Amino acid sequence: MGPRRFGAMAQVGSGLFGVLDQLRTNPAKAPVNLRALAGRPTREAIDAIVEALVPENGDAERIRTALNEALSECLEGVETFDFGDITDELLVEVMIAYVGRCVFEQIVLDSDRAFGKAASADQLDRAEKGLFELVKVATDKHMRPLLDGQVQGMTGKQIQTAELAAIREVWKEWEAYEP
Repeated sequence: MGPRRFGAMAQVGSGLFGVLDQLRTNPAKAPVNLRALAGRPTREAIDAIVEALVPENGDAERIRTALNEALSECLEGVETFDFGDITDELLVEVMIAYVGRCVFEQIVLDSDRAFGKAASADQLDRAEKGLFELVKVATDKHMRPLLDGQVQGMTGKQIQTAELAAIREVWKEWEAYEP
């Protein structure tokens, strides 16, 4: 059941890819509110990109969290947002981080009762960190080959297809996982 729940998240991921790609290749055609991000503090740029992409639906908070965490991780240490810093590699890293966080959040949501059985806060923390690492590695393993060397010219539909293919494979690994 899990992978079928990712349509809205994949659509936003495609939007994220499109916005970042447009900001680096043709900022004049980017949405007006995002064109003004050049030279702004990175935190401000992340907030604006997240706000521009989060849909008004039942997945909004999970999508907001995944976008915020993925962008924050991939732009860590960058003080000023510069469109020229958006490379193919950064696009790949952002997409992998975003999809990984979406999958992790859904697994935690679906496994809420299992995590509630932890004997201590420390045990819960270790279990969540272990799960996050599994999802992160599996997402990278399945998504990177779909994107590496191909991001230039990819359409929104192709990005969504890559996201959903990676999600299906990560979900299979999660279902087969035995700690």
